[in-house]
Amino acid sequence: MLSKFLMKRIVPAVGQSKRSPVLRRPDEYDMEYEDVTFQSEDGLPLEGWYIPSKKTSNKLVICNHFSPGNRYGYAGHIKPWKGAGGFEVNFLPKYKALVEAGYNVFAYDLRGHGMSTPGQNGAYNPKFFEYKDVIGSINYIKSRPDTKSMDIHLHSMCLGGNSTLVAMRKKPELFVGVKSMMLLQPISGDALVRKMCKNMRLGKKGYDAFEKYYRELYGFRINDASPIEDAKFVRVPTFVAQVRKDKFTYAEEDVQAVYDAIHVPDKKLYWIEGTTERFRGYTYFSENPEQMIEWYNKFD
Repeated sequence: MLSKFLMKRIVPAVGQSKRSPVLRRPDEYDMEYEDVTFQSEDGLPLEGWYIPSKKTSNKLVICNHFSPGNRYGYAGHIKPWKGAGGFEVNFLPKYKALVEAGYNVFAYDLRGHGMSTPGQNGAYNPKFFEYKDVIGSINYIKSRPDTKSMDIHLHSMCLGGNSTLVAMRKKPELFVGVKSMMLLQPISGDALVRKMCKNMRLGKKGYDAFEKYYRELYGFRINDASPIEDAKFVRVPTFVAQVRKDKFTYAEEDVQAVYDAIHVPDKKLYWIEGTTERFRGYTYFSENPEQMIEWYNKFD
């Protein structure tokens, strides 16, 4: 009874993203930028920034984000967004590091996040929805006269990372020629819900109740988020990074399995230590950009 009572309240909180503000902009960090609107594969309008390199460059990194963040990051240091550690996730220093290293940057909001159009049913699910945004972002870059011939690298994170893997499974031809990818904190629905139920001492009853209400509310299944299966379709060099002791998931089990499922000769796994806060993984490469730049430079 307790499991059912709690999950009726938890499922909407997990299944829907509460839109957070795009709090900062590139010009605050001395970067020129262009506000852009483009279309997802299914025609939804999405919003983004195109940030040109400080010097003429044929290299570009496409960046997406986690949920409930956006292209800027996450305003976790102000109300009402303090529930995930109480600190800000700011991607702008990361973009600045890339721009100064000679990379053009395209950062965009997934549907239902930042300033992009809401999704079809108010919830997110990479298997059905956000993978189309990933496809749209690449199609957009390949359609712009000034970017269509650029070498593309990917910087895909959590929801955006899972969505990128789905897109690679559904449209492998689109990723031919992509130089490399950073895959930050992919997460399986099963690992997330199992860990949540363990933390709440609800066990299998909690897991089953989550599945029941997740289906009844949205028509989704926990295993719709299955990056371990989708990772088998990766064909580009990939750097995976994850907070090892992430309190929200079984990271060492789940992300290791994602990494093991990636069958490419050039791959790397980096465990972020010294924290249990998942959101520290999102801000890590803004604070420590050296490995990121080294990885992308390797595939110039």
